[in-house]
Amino acid sequence: MRIQQFRKAVYQSIQKRADAVLDLVDALTVAGHVDSPVALSEEAPFRRKFSSIFDTLQQGEFDFDQLLQALYEYQSGSSEQIADYEVYALDCTPNERPEAVTLEDRGSLKTQKNEPVRYGHKYSWLVRLMAWGTSWAAPVDIQRVDTSLTDSQVASVQVKELDLRHSKPKVVVGDSLYGNHLFLAIFLTVKNVFALVRLRSNLVFYEHPAPRLKGTKGAPAKHGSKFKLSEPSRPPDRSETFLLGKQTVKLQAWQGLHFKKLSTLVGMVLRVEFLRPDGTPRYKRPMWLFWSGPDNVALKDLCRMYLWRFAIEHMFRFLKQHMGLNANQSTNLVSTDQWMWLCALA
Repeated sequence: MRIQQFRKAVYQSIQKRADAVLDLVDALTVAGHVDSPVALSEEAPFRRKFSSIFDTLQQGEFDFDQLLQALYEYQSGSSEQIADYEVYALDCTPNERPEAVTLEDRGSLKTQKNEPVRYGHKYSWLVRLMAWGTSWAAPVDIQRVDTSLTDSQVASVQVKELDLRHSKPKVVVGDSLYGNHLFLAIFLTVKNVFALVRLRSNLVFYEHPAPRLKGTKGAPAKHGSKFKLSEPSRPPDRSETFLLGKQTVKLQAWQGLHFKKLSTLVGMVLRVEFLRPDGTPRYKRPMWLFWSGPDNVALKDLCRMYLWRFAIEHMFRFLKQHMGLNANQSTNLVSTDQWMWLCALA
Protein backbone atom coordinates (compact mmCIF):
# COMPACT_ATOMS: atom_id res chain seq x y z
CA MET A 1 0.00 0.00 0.00
CA ARG A 2 1.07 3.57 -0.66
CA ILE A 3 0.92 4.52 3.04
CA GLN A 4 3.32 1.66 3.83
CA GLN A 5 5.69 2.86 1.11
CA PHE A 6 5.55 6.36 2.57
CA ARG A 7 6.28 5.07 6.09
CA LYS A 8 9.24 3.13 4.73
CA ALA A 9 10.57 6.24 2.95
CA VAL A 10 10.22 8.31 6.15
CA TYR A 11 11.92 5.57 8.18
CA GLN A 12 14.85 5.48 5.77
CA SER A 13 15.28 9.25 6.07
CA ILE A 14 15.77 9.02 9.87
CA GLN A 15 19.45 8.68 10.68
CA LYS A 16 19.24 8.33 14.48
CA ARG A 17 16.53 6.90 16.78
CA ALA A 18 14.49 5.80 13.75
CA ASP A 19 12.27 3.27 15.58
CA ALA A 20 11.51 5.62 18.45
CA VAL A 21 10.78 8.54 16.09
CA LEU A 22 8.32 6.46 14.08
CA ASP A 23 6.67 5.25 17.30
CA LEU A 24 6.13 8.89 18.29
CA VAL A 25 4.58 9.67 14.90
CA ASP A 26 2.26 6.67 15.25
CA ALA A 27 1.28 7.75 18.76
CA LEU A 28 0.46 11.24 17.46
CA THR A 29 -1.86 9.82 14.80
CA VAL A 30 -4.03 7.97 17.33
CA ALA A 31 -4.02 10.46 20.22
CA GLY A 32 -7.35 12.25 20.51
CA HIS A 33 -5.82 15.31 22.15
CA VAL A 34 -2.16 16.00 22.89
CA ASP A 35 -1.38 18.05 26.01
CA SER A 36 2.37 17.38 26.00
CA PRO A 37 4.87 15.15 24.20
CA VAL A 38 5.44 12.98 27.25
CA ALA A 39 1.70 12.15 27.40
CA LEU A 40 2.18 10.14 24.20
CA SER A 41 3.93 7.47 26.26
CA GLU A 42 0.44 6.31 27.30
CA GLU A 43 -0.58 5.63 23.69
CA ALA A 44 -0.43 2.00 22.52
CA PRO A 45 1.87 2.58 19.49
CA PHE A 46 4.63 3.98 21.70
CA ARG A 47 6.46 0.90 22.96
CA ARG A 48 9.02 2.60 25.21
CA LYS A 49 9.23 4.31 28.60
CA PHE A 50 8.20 7.94 28.89
CA SER A 51 11.79 9.05 29.48
CA SER A 52 12.79 7.97 25.96
CA ILE A 53 10.50 10.67 24.52
CA PHE A 54 12.89 13.38 25.71
CA ASP A 55 15.84 11.46 24.29
CA THR A 56 14.08 10.92 20.96
CA LEU A 57 13.19 14.58 20.51
CA GLN A 58 16.75 15.70 21.29
CA GLN A 59 18.76 12.92 19.65
CA GLY A 60 16.60 11.92 16.68
CA GLU A 61 18.09 13.04 13.39
CA PHE A 62 16.69 13.31 9.85
CA ASP A 63 18.31 13.43 6.44
CA PHE A 64 16.12 16.36 5.43
CA ASP A 65 16.98 16.22 1.75
CA GLN A 66 15.75 12.63 1.65
CA LEU A 67 12.71 13.44 3.81
CA LEU A 68 11.63 16.39 1.65
CA GLN A 69 11.95 14.25 -1.46
CA ALA A 70 9.70 11.61 0.12
CA LEU A 71 7.09 14.24 0.99
CA TYR A 72 6.99 15.34 -2.66
CA GLU A 73 6.98 11.85 -4.14
CA TYR A 74 4.19 10.47 -1.96
CA GLN A 75 1.63 13.22 -2.35
CA SER A 76 -1.80 11.86 -3.11
CA GLY A 77 -2.43 11.08 -6.76
CA SER A 78 -5.87 12.68 -6.41
CA SER A 79 -4.41 16.08 -5.47
CA GLU A 80 -6.31 18.82 -7.27
CA GLN A 81 -4.83 21.45 -9.56
CA ILE A 82 -6.18 24.74 -10.87
CA ALA A 83 -5.43 25.71 -14.49
CA ASP A 84 -2.85 22.87 -14.53
CA TYR A 85 -0.89 24.41 -11.64
CA GLU A 86 -0.08 22.68 -8.37
CA VAL A 87 -1.08 25.13 -5.63
CA TYR A 88 1.00 25.60 -2.48
CA ALA A 89 0.33 27.85 0.51
CA LEU A 90 3.01 29.64 2.53
CA ASP A 91 2.53 31.06 6.00
CA CYS A 92 4.17 31.54 9.40
CA THR A 93 2.70 30.34 12.66
CA PRO A 94 3.91 31.44 16.12
CA ASN A 95 4.87 29.32 19.10
CA GLU A 96 4.50 31.70 22.02
CA ARG A 97 6.88 31.23 24.98
CA PRO A 98 6.09 34.18 27.27
CA GLU A 99 7.66 32.70 30.42
CA ALA A 100 10.83 31.29 28.84
CA VAL A 101 12.94 34.43 29.21
CA THR A 102 16.24 32.55 28.64
CA LEU A 103 15.00 30.52 25.65
CA GLU A 104 17.61 30.48 22.91
CA ASP A 105 16.82 32.66 19.87
CA ARG A 106 13.50 33.84 21.33
CA GLY A 107 12.22 36.89 19.50
CA SER A 108 9.26 39.22 19.13
CA LEU A 109 6.19 37.79 17.39
CA LYS A 110 4.52 41.17 16.88
CA THR A 111 3.26 41.63 13.30
CA GLN A 112 0.72 44.47 13.62
CA LYS A 113 1.43 47.98 14.86
CA ASN A 114 -1.23 48.08 17.59
CA GLU A 115 -1.05 44.51 18.87
CA PRO A 116 0.67 43.68 22.20
CA VAL A 117 4.24 42.41 22.12
CA ARG A 118 4.56 38.62 22.29
CA TYR A 119 7.70 36.49 22.48
CA GLY A 120 8.62 33.04 21.20
CA HIS A 121 9.52 31.34 17.92
CA LYS A 122 7.99 31.48 14.45
CA TYR A 123 7.85 28.62 11.97
CA SER A 124 7.45 29.03 8.23
CA TRP A 125 5.33 26.27 6.68
CA LEU A 126 5.02 25.41 3.00
CA VAL A 127 2.13 23.05 2.24
CA ARG A 128 0.52 21.53 -0.84
CA LEU A 129 -3.20 22.30 -1.04
CA MET A 130 -4.91 19.02 -1.85
CA ALA A 131 -8.68 19.41 -2.34
CA TRP A 132 -10.60 22.61 -3.04
CA GLY A 133 -13.21 23.47 -0.41
CA THR A 134 -11.51 21.39 2.30
CA SER A 135 -8.74 21.97 4.84
CA TRP A 136 -6.70 19.06 3.49
CA ALA A 137 -3.09 20.24 3.20
CA ALA A 138 0.13 18.23 2.92
CA PRO A 139 3.21 19.83 4.57
CA VAL A 140 6.27 19.81 2.34
CA ASP A 141 8.70 22.02 4.29
CA ILE A 142 9.02 23.63 7.74
CA GLN A 143 11.71 26.06 8.86
CA ARG A 144 12.07 28.04 12.06
CA VAL A 145 12.47 31.77 11.39
CA ASP A 146 15.77 32.67 13.01
CA THR A 147 15.81 36.08 14.71
CA SER A 148 18.63 37.13 12.37
CA LEU A 149 16.35 36.53 9.36
CA THR A 150 12.96 37.75 8.19
CA ASP A 151 9.86 35.75 7.26
CA SER A 152 10.43 36.72 3.63
CA GLN A 153 14.04 35.51 3.60
CA VAL A 154 13.14 32.11 5.02
CA ALA A 155 10.18 31.80 2.64
CA SER A 156 12.46 32.58 -0.32
CA VAL A 157 14.69 29.64 0.58
CA GLN A 158 11.65 27.36 0.76
CA VAL A 159 10.40 28.53 -2.66
CA LYS A 160 13.82 27.92 -4.19
CA GLU A 161 13.87 24.41 -2.75
CA LEU A 162 10.38 23.77 -4.11
CA ASP A 163 11.45 24.87 -7.57
CA LEU A 164 14.33 22.37 -7.60
CA ARG A 165 12.21 19.37 -6.61
CA HIS A 166 10.45 18.88 -9.96
CA SER A 167 9.61 20.80 -13.12
CA LYS A 168 5.81 20.81 -12.88
CA PRO A 169 4.30 24.34 -12.90
CA LYS A 170 3.48 25.49 -9.38
CA VAL A 171 1.89 28.50 -7.69
CA VAL A 172 2.73 29.69 -4.18
CA VAL A 173 -0.02 31.74 -2.53
CA GLY A 174 0.64 33.99 0.44
CA ASP A 175 -1.05 36.74 2.43
CA SER A 176 0.09 40.37 2.61
CA LEU A 177 3.09 39.37 4.73
CA TYR A 178 4.72 38.27 1.46
CA GLY A 179 3.54 41.16 -0.73
CA ASN A 180 6.94 42.84 -0.77
CA HIS A 181 10.01 43.08 -3.00
CA LEU A 182 12.20 41.12 -0.56
CA PHE A 183 10.18 37.94 -0.98
CA LEU A 184 9.12 38.38 -4.60
CA ALA A 185 12.70 38.84 -5.82
CA ILE A 186 13.19 35.04 -5.70
CA PHE A 187 10.68 34.67 -8.56
CA LEU A 188 13.20 36.27 -10.91
CA THR A 189 15.43 33.21 -10.50
CA VAL A 190 13.06 30.24 -10.19
CA LYS A 191 11.73 28.61 -13.35
CA ASN A 192 8.74 26.52 -12.32
CA VAL A 193 7.11 28.48 -9.49
CA PHE A 194 4.95 31.62 -9.68
CA ALA A 195 3.73 33.96 -6.94
CA LEU A 196 0.18 34.95 -6.09
CA VAL A 197 0.26 37.20 -3.03
CA ARG A 198 -2.09 39.62 -1.37
CA LEU A 199 -1.22 43.33 -1.39
CA ARG A 200 -1.86 46.14 1.05
CA SER A 201 -4.41 48.49 -0.47
CA ASN A 202 -2.19 51.58 -0.06
CA LEU A 203 0.69 50.33 -2.25
CA VAL A 204 1.93 52.16 -5.31
CA PHE A 205 3.10 50.36 -8.47
CA TYR A 206 4.73 51.67 -11.61
CA GLU A 207 4.05 51.31 -15.32
CA HIS A 208 6.65 50.55 -17.99
CA PRO A 209 8.86 53.60 -18.62
CA ALA A 210 8.45 55.47 -21.88
CA PRO A 211 10.94 54.48 -24.62
CA ARG A 212 14.21 56.35 -24.37
CA LEU A 213 14.64 59.10 -26.95
CA LYS A 214 17.49 58.64 -29.39
CA GLY A 215 20.59 60.57 -28.36
CA THR A 216 19.43 61.06 -24.77
CA LYS A 217 22.22 60.87 -22.19
CA GLY A 218 22.13 59.15 -18.84
CA ALA A 219 20.81 55.83 -17.57
CA PRO A 220 17.47 54.65 -18.99
CA ALA A 221 14.42 55.18 -16.79
CA LYS A 222 13.31 52.26 -14.65
CA HIS A 223 9.81 53.48 -13.86
CA GLY A 224 6.91 54.94 -15.79
CA SER A 225 3.86 56.64 -14.34
CA LYS A 226 2.55 55.76 -10.89
CA PHE A 227 -0.31 53.32 -10.40
CA LYS A 228 -2.00 53.68 -7.00
CA LEU A 229 -4.12 50.76 -5.89
CA SER A 230 -6.42 53.19 -4.09
CA GLU A 231 -6.91 55.23 -7.30
CA PRO A 232 -6.25 53.26 -10.50
CA SER A 233 -5.01 55.65 -13.19
CA ARG A 234 -6.38 53.72 -16.18
CA PRO A 235 -9.15 51.25 -17.06
CA PRO A 236 -8.44 47.57 -16.41
CA ASP A 237 -6.90 45.45 -19.14
CA ARG A 238 -9.17 42.51 -18.29
CA SER A 239 -12.46 42.16 -16.44
CA GLU A 240 -14.47 39.15 -15.40
CA THR A 241 -17.43 38.29 -13.18
CA PHE A 242 -18.24 34.81 -11.93
CA LEU A 243 -20.27 32.99 -9.31
CA LEU A 244 -18.43 31.36 -6.42
CA GLY A 245 -21.17 29.26 -4.90
CA LYS A 246 -23.93 31.82 -4.44
CA GLN A 247 -21.46 34.70 -4.19
CA THR A 248 -20.89 37.05 -7.15
CA VAL A 249 -17.24 38.00 -7.57
CA LYS A 250 -16.08 40.91 -9.74
CA LEU A 251 -12.49 40.78 -11.04
CA GLN A 252 -10.42 43.49 -12.71
CA ALA A 253 -6.78 43.13 -13.78
CA TRP A 254 -4.03 45.57 -14.79
CA GLN A 255 -0.99 44.15 -16.54
CA GLY A 256 2.60 45.34 -16.90
CA LEU A 257 3.12 46.73 -13.37
CA HIS A 258 6.10 46.47 -11.03
CA PHE A 259 7.27 47.44 -7.54
CA LYS A 260 9.51 50.48 -7.20
CA LYS A 261 12.26 48.41 -5.58
CA LEU A 262 11.82 45.46 -7.96
CA SER A 263 11.48 46.93 -11.43
CA THR A 264 12.65 43.75 -13.19
CA LEU A 265 9.71 41.66 -11.96
CA VAL A 266 6.74 42.73 -14.07
CA GLY A 267 3.39 41.21 -13.21
CA MET A 268 -0.35 41.66 -13.04
CA VAL A 269 -2.37 43.33 -10.29
CA LEU A 270 -5.80 41.81 -9.67
CA ARG A 271 -8.68 43.57 -7.89
CA VAL A 272 -11.26 41.27 -6.27
CA GLU A 273 -14.67 42.51 -5.13
CA PHE A 274 -17.45 40.47 -3.56
CA LEU A 275 -20.86 41.83 -4.51
CA ARG A 276 -24.25 41.88 -2.82
CA PRO A 277 -27.35 40.77 -4.80
CA ASP A 278 -27.97 44.43 -5.75
CA GLY A 279 -24.46 44.72 -7.26
CA THR A 280 -22.92 46.90 -4.53
CA PRO A 281 -19.63 45.86 -2.87
CA ARG A 282 -20.08 43.61 0.16
CA TYR A 283 -16.94 44.92 1.87
CA LYS A 284 -15.56 48.43 2.34
CA ARG A 285 -12.30 47.73 0.51
CA PRO A 286 -11.54 45.34 -2.36
CA MET A 287 -8.87 42.67 -2.13
CA TRP A 288 -5.72 43.21 -4.22
CA LEU A 289 -3.44 40.42 -5.49
CA PHE A 290 -0.14 40.36 -7.39
CA TRP A 291 0.47 37.61 -9.97
CA SER A 292 3.95 36.97 -11.36
CA GLY A 293 2.97 34.29 -13.89
CA PRO A 294 1.62 34.21 -17.46
CA ASP A 295 -1.08 36.72 -18.42
CA ASN A 296 -3.28 34.09 -20.08
CA VAL A 297 -4.48 32.43 -16.85
CA ALA A 298 -8.20 32.98 -16.26
CA LEU A 299 -8.87 35.59 -13.59
CA LYS A 300 -11.37 33.37 -11.80
CA ASP A 301 -8.73 30.63 -11.53
CA LEU A 302 -6.33 33.08 -9.88
CA CYS A 303 -9.08 34.16 -7.48
CA ARG A 304 -9.85 30.54 -6.57
CA MET A 305 -6.16 29.83 -6.01
CA TYR A 306 -5.85 32.61 -3.48
CA LEU A 307 -9.10 31.81 -1.66
CA TRP A 308 -7.82 28.22 -1.34
CA ARG A 309 -4.98 29.61 0.79
CA PHE A 310 -7.20 29.65 3.88
CA ALA A 311 -6.86 25.86 4.11
CA ILE A 312 -3.49 26.40 5.79
CA GLU A 313 -5.17 28.42 8.56
CA HIS A 314 -7.55 25.53 9.25
CA MET A 315 -4.58 23.14 9.26
CA PHE A 316 -2.81 25.24 11.91
CA ARG A 317 -5.96 25.31 14.05
CA PHE A 318 -6.31 21.53 13.87
CA LEU A 319 -2.63 20.94 14.66
CA LYS A 320 -2.73 23.26 17.66
CA GLN A 321 -6.07 22.16 19.10
CA HIS A 322 -5.77 18.40 18.60
CA MET A 323 -2.15 17.43 17.92
CA GLY A 324 -0.42 19.79 20.33
CA LEU A 325 1.66 21.66 17.77
CA ASN A 326 2.81 24.12 20.45
CA ALA A 327 2.72 21.63 23.33
CA ASN A 328 6.47 21.04 23.50
CA GLN A 329 7.73 23.52 26.09
CA SER A 330 11.33 22.33 26.06
CA THR A 331 14.16 24.87 26.14
CA ASN A 332 16.11 22.72 23.68
CA LEU A 333 15.80 24.08 20.12
CA VAL A 334 16.45 20.70 18.53
CA SER A 335 13.58 19.25 20.55
CA THR A 336 11.08 21.98 19.61
CA ASP A 337 12.04 21.91 15.93
CA GLN A 338 11.81 18.11 15.88
CA TRP A 339 8.35 18.23 17.43
CA MET A 340 7.08 20.45 14.62
CA TRP A 341 8.26 17.92 12.06
CA LEU A 342 6.70 14.99 13.92
CA CYS A 343 3.32 16.76 13.94
CA ALA A 344 3.67 17.43 10.21
CA LEU A 345 4.51 13.80 9.47
CA ALA A 346 1.63 12.54 11.60
